[in-house]
Amino acid sequence: MSNSLINKRIVAVIAAAASVFSLTACGSGTSKNDTEASKDVQVVNIAGVTGKKPYTFVDGNNYTGYDFELLKKIDEKLPQYKFKYTALAQDALLTGLQSGKYDAATCSFYGTAERFKTFDYSENPTGLSDARLIIRSDEKNINSLEDLAKSGKKLAPIPTDDARYTLINQYNEKHPNNKIEFEGATEKSATVADVLKAVGAGKYDAAIYPYTSFQSIKDELGLDLTTTDSIGLFPTVFLYHKGDSTAKLRKDVDKVLDDFRNNGTLSKLSEKWYGEDVFKLPGADKVDSVIYWK
Repeated sequence: MSNSLINKRIVAVIAAAASVFSLTACGSGTSKNDTEASKDVQVVNIAGVTGKKPYTFVDGNNYTGYDFELLKKIDEKLPQYKFKYTALAQDALLTGLQSGKYDAATCSFYGTAERFKTFDYSENPTGLSDARLIIRSDEKNINSLEDLAKSGKKLAPIPTDDARYTLINQYNEKHPNNKIEFEGATEKSATVADVLKAVGAGKYDAAIYPYTSFQSIKDELGLDLTTTDSIGLFPTVFLYHKGDSTAKLRKDVDKVLDDFRNNGTLSKLSEKWYGEDVFKLPGADKVDSVIYWK
């Protein structure tokens, strides 16, 4: 073989090797800058309660509802984070949040003193829950908590760790001569549907639930029930794994929640998912999660 032919083959091999190296370096799609940038993005594992329309539910592969849509909008404002979503039963969600499997959790949660011993929470409300008395449509004498107290009629039991229980206790403390007689529920398995069916059947005369919970289920139940006007507004919150690991996340999310309340984003989500702008209801401007729950 001639020296010129050998030299040509050596040149060809070197060129091919250079080409492969170039393709490997450029074709991977990950530059040094891309790798460094990805290291700066913190993945945040967020859990919502499954099948809790209109708050958190899954439609095909889409995590949606008021809370999940709010989180997606927050994620867009915080490029330093990447939110990853999961939906599961509430008991499993709270267990996972306490253990640190999840960084945050959502389902328009009420705050309670007991809950805040275990979890941290957003200091700006994620939304407002419009509590109503649910009554039979032919009930003409119950239009407020005062009416319920005067009538002596029966209110459906409320779990003792629920914010609705606190609402009635606060009313009774302010009205010692016109108290509402009610019981704390020990059976937590009763669903909204179970309680509303009991009201419809006359076992109870009234129940307290968020207006949105009633609206989402009333047609399905086919019961002749209606609601009073609002009897109280509760701030709803994101819950976080308790500790320093979520401190910066909480602060960053709270800043966006404050912006969203001021620029009308929360109002638009409320109109879309709740059928009303809860932030325009009387007293809404005074509801703050820090003040309310402390």
